[in-house]
Amino acid sequence: MLRAGLAGFALGVTAVSGSTFVLARSEAGTLNGSVVIATILLAFTIGLWAGAPEAARETIRLRQRWLSAAAACAVAGAFATTSTLYQQFYPGPWWRVGGLIVAVALPVYTLGLLTPHLLNWAERWLDRDEVDLGPWGGLGPVVIGGFTSVAAGALLAGFLLLPILTPGSLLVSASLLLLVPHLLRDPALGPAREREIHRTVTPYGSLRVADILYPGERQPERRLYLNGEEESGQLVRSGAPTLAYIAASETWLAETTKPGASYLFLGGGAYTLPRRIAERDPRAELTVVELDPEVTRIASRYFGLKPQHRVTTVHGDARSFLDHEGFGPFNRIYVDVYAGRESLPYSLVTREAAGALARKLGADGIAAVNLIGNLMGEERRQIWSVVRTFAEVFPEVVVYTHLGRDFPDRQNLLLALAHEPDRQLPHRAGYFEAWRRDEWPSLDGTTVFTDLRSPEPATEHAAPTAQKTG
Repeated sequence: MLRAGLAGFALGVTAVSGSTFVLARSEAGTLNGSVVIATILLAFTIGLWAGAPEAARETIRLRQRWLSAAAACAVAGAFATTSTLYQQFYPGPWWRVGGLIVAVALPVYTLGLLTPHLLNWAERWLDRDEVDLGPWGGLGPVVIGGFTSVAAGALLAGFLLLPILTPGSLLVSASLLLLVPHLLRDPALGPAREREIHRTVTPYGSLRVADILYPGERQPERRLYLNGEEESGQLVRSGAPTLAYIAASETWLAETTKPGASYLFLGGGAYTLPRRIAERDPRAELTVVELDPEVTRIASRYFGLKPQHRVTTVHGDARSFLDHEGFGPFNRIYVDVYAGRESLPYSLVTREAAGALARKLGADGIAAVNLIGNLMGEERRQIWSVVRTFAEVFPEVVVYTHLGRDFPDRQNLLLALAHEPDRQLPHRAGYFEAWRRDEWPSLDGTTVFTDLRSPEPATEHAAPTAQKTG
C-alpha cells in the first residue's frame, strides 16, 4: 500500500511539474495543454503495456524499475533546471519538443513501466494467505490508494509547491521520493502455495489441475496431476514447460528435426510438447494418442491447446495404435505413457512393441522414450531391461541422463532410437547428457521383455504342480 502511494504521488508531482515547465517555455501555438495531456496519457499507456507481466517481460526486477523511474525523474529535473538557468542558449521549437519528451514523457513512461509489476507484487503479498480473493479482492485497496495518491501529488504540486519551487527542483524531489522504497524492508512474502482450479474422476483415473503461486515476480506454474502424481507442468503466462525432461525433449527435437516433419506422440498429458512444436513449426503434422478424452479437454481448457495448433488426437490405447496399420510412417515418435505410477505399461516395453514402433517410424526417423528409473543399485535391472529390449530391435540406441550416470536415486532418462547404425545424434538433449551404447555398463541380471513367454522346462528339483483355484 505504501509503495503504491509513493508511486502514485510521484506520478502526480511529475506530471504537473513537467507540464508546467514545458508550457512556461512554449510560445503561443507551439505547445498547448491538450498536447501535454495527450503526451502524458500516451507515455503512461505505453509504459503500462511494456511493463505488463502478460507480455512475459519479467527479466527486470521490481527494484530495478524503481531505480529507472527515479533516474528518469532526476534527468527530467536536471534538464528543467539547466533550461531555466540558460534558456537563452536553447531557442527554437525543437528544443521545446525535446523538453516535452525528456521532462514529461520519459518520467511518466518509466512510472507506467513500474505500475504493472508493482500491482503484481502487491497482489501476491496481499493474497499470500488466502485461497482466492478474485480479480480485485487483493488489489482494490492498492488501486484506490494509487489513484488517490496521484490526485494528492498533482494538487499539492500545482497549488502549494510550484508557487514557491521550480519545476526542476520538484522533479528532483520526486526522484528522491522514488528512492524511499529502497530504504524499506520488504515484508516476508511466505512460501509458494497451491491453488486447485479443477478436479475430476474419469473411468481411467483421477485428474487434478492446480496453480503453484510463488512469492515475488516469478510466474505461476500450472500442473496436471494424474492419480495423485504430477504428469505435466508449464508456466501460466509463457506456456514454457517446467518439467526438465519436456524442456530437454523440446530442445532435442528442435535440433534433430526439419520443418514440416510428422510427429506421433504416445501419451498426451497436458499437450505441452506438441503445442510447443506446433508454435515453433506451423507446418508440422502432429498426432497424439491419448487414452482419456478428459485429458484432452483439460489441455484445451487449462493448458493452452488451440484448434490452430492442428493437433490430431486419437483416443485409445497406445499399443493398439502401434499395431494398427492405418497411420504412419512418422518422422518422429515420442513415447510418454504414464498413469501416475512412474513406469511405462509393460505392453509398451516388450520386444514386439518395439518392433511395432519401428514399423511406424520412417526409414530416417528417430524415436524417443521417456523413462523413469534408477541407474544404481538393484533397481537398475528394471531400467536396463527396458533399454536392452529396445536395443534388440533398434541398431542405434542412446540413453540421455538428467542427473548423471552415478546419481543414486530415480531420475528421468530419454531413450533415443534410430534405424540407422551410428546415427549422429546430439551429445546433449538440453541439460541431459548422452550415454552411448559402447559406454553402457554390463547388463548382467537383465532380461528381454516379450509379449508371451514360454513356460520354463521343469527339473527334477522343481517339478511343476497344478493347483485348483477358485
